[in-house]
Amino acid sequence: MDILGNIVYFLIAIVLLILIHELGHFIVARLCGVYVERFSLGFGPVIYSYKGSNGTEYSLSLLPLGGYVKMYGESVDSEQVLISEENKKKSFSHKRVWQRFLIVGAGPFFNIVLAWILYSIVFCYGIDAAKPIVNVEANSVAQKAGFKTNDQIVSINNVNVSDWEETLYELIGHSGEKSVEVQVKGNLGKDSLRNIILPLDAFSIDPEKQDVLKDLGLDVKYVEVYDEIGHVEKNSPAEKASLEVGDKIKSYNAINYTTWNEFTSYIKTHPNEEIFLEVYKGNDDVNAIIKTLVPELREVNDKEIGFAGIAPKVKRIEEVYFTKQYPFGEAIIKGAQKTGHMSCVTLNFITKFITGDISHKNVSGPIGIAKGAGMTARISFVVYLSFLALISVNLGVLNLLPVPVLDGGHLLFYIVEAIRGKPLSEKLMNVLLKIGMFLLLMLMSLSIFNDIVFNI
Repeated sequence: MDILGNIVYFLIAIVLLILIHELGHFIVARLCGVYVERFSLGFGPVIYSYKGSNGTEYSLSLLPLGGYVKMYGESVDSEQVLISEENKKKSFSHKRVWQRFLIVGAGPFFNIVLAWILYSIVFCYGIDAAKPIVNVEANSVAQKAGFKTNDQIVSINNVNVSDWEETLYELIGHSGEKSVEVQVKGNLGKDSLRNIILPLDAFSIDPEKQDVLKDLGLDVKYVEVYDEIGHVEKNSPAEKASLEVGDKIKSYNAINYTTWNEFTSYIKTHPNEEIFLEVYKGNDDVNAIIKTLVPELREVNDKEIGFAGIAPKVKRIEEVYFTKQYPFGEAIIKGAQKTGHMSCVTLNFITKFITGDISHKNVSGPIGIAKGAGMTARISFVVYLSFLALISVNLGVLNLLPVPVLDGGHLLFYIVEAIRGKPLSEKLMNVLLKIGMFLLLMLMSLSIFNDIVFNI
């Protein structure tokens, strides 16, 4: 059912984003007097089509992963000399450079505007968020740098962050750098500001890692975790050791209990070994009882670990959670700011991908996007809208890159034409377009490969 849902939500997302993109080209082309021969959603065999009163054929094709607007006189070749003076008025290639620039740039521009609209709706409706409060692992990079459990991250390199999404994007933006300056407030954000220089040598973005903060020794803190057992799985090693809900851990193999994470880490690294636990029963915090736990060996994510079958008692920290919601006017402003920020984040991500600071493994294809669409849609409609906004920003920025074949490549050609006073030669244009197509095919192949390795 999840797979079917992912496909449905993916198709909704991709059709909307392509429709808006091509609609941008279409509307501006018509405003500039260009005759549009065909407006197509999808590629391949045509499933349905009809011709409008303006003569344009509107079609829906079999493969939904794209679309196009076919304009009269779009290709520059020897046949252009046969176009009559009357028809030149509606020919794309005979329009002025600035008009062609606007027509081509309208596609990615409309995607960015769509992101602005979606983010504005999200902020007007309200979206749940969590303050960037951290748990800190003992002897970790973060602890040595000065982080403490219950610290709230306030800013990263002087850029304010209010929730975990903003925090992670800022950290990712500094991936590959030696260190980053972080301002924090202790005691869940109630204490005074402290400045921390956080080394990033161990920080890397890799889809194989379930938690990108783990290398730094940081963990998201949503709940308060107690030293008390809150759940015992049936027929588990914990049940066989007579551990019960309410038991409090004092020590394990003579190691004093400090945090649940350290305790479970010890269990994972000691499968099939006896672990002597000192536990307090009920309200008795004086007389400890010895229990013998033997974690069984289990394989998780291709790794063999010890498994006990227990979970801690936890309590939701209400003050960590808040809702980002603004009045209509302010939501529009916040939506514009978010769109601009995410455009910069996307461009920074692309730059770091090119320089190798971010692994090629992070490039996702249709399957990765489908999983993201399905996951966000199952959380809530507003989270799904936020996901659509993010993908729309990515699509808009990616298409503006000065790579032949992409819209940005054509925009670069028009800039060169405006400077030179004439277009590049047809031969040179064809060579550059072939290079661009090769680069695009390489990127598509990489995204599909990553989908197969990491998302199936």
